[in-house]
Amino acid sequence: MRSLAVLALCSLALAANAAGRLVENVTTAADQQQSYTLFLPSSYDAAKKYPVLLIMDPRGRGTTAAEIFAGGAEEYGWILVSSNNTRSDESNDPNERALRALFPELARYAVDPRRMYVAGFSGTAMVAWALAINNGRLAGVISAGGRLVDEVSPRKFTFASYGFAGESDFNNRDMRAIDALLEREGKTHRFRQFDGGHRWMPPELATEAIAWMELIAMKEQRRSRDEALIAKLYERDLAAAKTLRQFRAVAETFDGLRDVAEVRATVARLERDPAVQRELKEEEKWDAFEVLTMKETLDRTPAIFGAIRAEASVNVVGRLMREYRVADLRRRAARAGFEGAAARRLLEAVHSQMSFYLMRQLFERREYRLAAAALTIATEIYPDRANTWYNLAAAHARSGDRRPALEALAKAIGLGYADGAHLLADEDFASLREDARFRELAGSLR
Repeated sequence: MRSLAVLALCSLALAANAAGRLVENVTTAADQQQSYTLFLPSSYDAAKKYPVLLIMDPRGRGTTAAEIFAGGAEEYGWILVSSNNTRSDESNDPNERALRALFPELARYAVDPRRMYVAGFSGTAMVAWALAINNGRLAGVISAGGRLVDEVSPRKFTFASYGFAGESDFNNRDMRAIDALLEREGKTHRFRQFDGGHRWMPPELATEAIAWMELIAMKEQRRSRDEALIAKLYERDLAAAKTLRQFRAVAETFDGLRDVAEVRATVARLERDPAVQRELKEEEKWDAFEVLTMKETLDRTPAIFGAIRAEASVNVVGRLMREYRVADLRRRAARAGFEGAAARRLLEAVHSQMSFYLMRQLFERREYRLAAAALTIATEIYPDRANTWYNLAAAHARSGDRRPALEALAKAIGLGYADGAHLLADEDFASLREDARFRELAGSLR
């Protein structure tokens, strides 16, 4: 084990290199197989104390995730520790090991023990909530695209929660349901929707979340008050507020920090507005449509594929298009308002099922032609996603369908797939390695 003196020297060297920039692949002292991307603000001074944000990306993309938060961390003086080893949807959960290695790392830096935060996306959002519930000492969680599950009930939240979801994220409705539960339970919370699908929030919204945590820290006396910052963020939030939900968020955030009587009056007026009430009912209507459609399509996936196997259907793709109502959802997705948003979320859910969850199951079962059919549906929904075309090519190659495999691979490369080393090593394409067209495509990536 390295001595404390050696660790101290290593920490000083890291601080010198990391101030104001991202440092990749920092190995943890507790576990040499665990690493992270580190960010220290340019104002970093080891004699002071700083908030820290542990980031858990569901694919272990430590630097990619840290980049989202780096602007806010620099502006507000936060340390970022972003794991390269966290995962979502893995059969053997690696997150406990990653966190066991990460927490001791905090002793290497000037961390304020009262201001430790964690961020997660998708499956790691739920890991973040569970960590904060079980730990009991974390000040807040920033989450994106998580799901409402009993194991991490919002009723158990004892920390500040800022949630995000893309408008077309298949977990959008769950994130709104979590926020509604937090509201009813009187918890400290905020939710923000953004344009896009199932992904991390944009960097500017990550900065907004960090700023919000600064305000909550003042309310909870975890940091000193900053009247200028309070005024600045109040004016920004008030100027951006357009909906009843947004005005409520402003009132809840700044209550106790400044006079919010004006905002409360606006909230009361909007609550009485018939147009606002009609809009809320319209949102409820299309949320119900989304729930029903999920039950009638995606929840029936095992039965749908069981019937296809039993019937040996000739046109599997056509059958799947009908079962998952892809054409109807496409038409609805082009419409404005809550109907279009609900349809886009459903299409995103179907795509995710076909291109990820179901694909993995079918590959494991060596049902490559069924996998190819599922992936074809995914390319029909989003024809511009290179990885989906790559996986379709792999399914065709495994099935022995050379021509469609090469066509799908060419499509993937045309859309930006560029990992030639992975392609050449990928056993899914073993049957094509001597094919002249395959060698031509692989050669174009070198």
